[in-house]
Amino acid sequence: MPAAIDFVRELAGGLESFFFPSLCRACGAEIDGRDARLLCRECRERLRAPLAAGWRASCRLGGSEMPRYARLPYGGTAGEAVRLLKFGGKMRMAPLLAACVAPLAGSLRDAYGLDTLVPVPLHPIRLRERRFNQAEEIGARAARVTALAFRRRGLARTKYTRPQVDLSGEERLTNVRGAFAARGSFAGRRVLLVDDVITTGATVDECGRVLREAGAAAVVALAAAGAGLKEPMA
Repeated sequence: MPAAIDFVRELAGGLESFFFPSLCRACGAEIDGRDARLLCRECRERLRAPLAAGWRASCRLGGSEMPRYARLPYGGTAGEAVRLLKFGGKMRMAPLLAACVAPLAGSLRDAYGLDTLVPVPLHPIRLRERRFNQAEEIGARAARVTALAFRRRGLARTKYTRPQVDLSGEERLTNVRGAFAARGSFAGRRVLLVDDVITTGATVDECGRVLREAGAAAVVALAAAGAGLKEPMA
């Protein structure tokens, strides 16, 4: 029944935007009924844009020994798409965000010799509340494009934590410490860890630590949006 309700809501929203002009959720541009979308054509194309030649510098996030990358700044189009998916339940954002990260995922696969993709998990309680894991929705599609082995349940969230968005940097570190466990061995695997957004990096760092303890030879974190990231170089 919840899935049917979600479908009806999405259909109603699509019909409303078809018959009445709406505004792009990212840039505020008007979208007329011939282009019934949550994001305007320009913003959608920004998410699908080819990876810039300087991606190593423009997409790398600092502050950790584990390599951490994000495709676009959280303060722009990618961040709005993440919020629409994560908090608004707009599942049509998942393919767009997967298309956003896929080129960078492929480049990271080649640069680091990665062979496995693992999404950051949700706790079962939050998963029941949200009814989907946004990192899993993005990661599953990116894995298909990049031909990386997808371990959907490679990690488990064993501790129910407060939402990271409400916490300071130090509180975030404490909040997720001991919150994850590996499901099975990762001996020798070279893992691409995927999340929707990286802010302080506390969550992906803790997941990376758990994966390395489970035997992973390398872990690289990737998100669609990154806090503090600069606009990609041309």
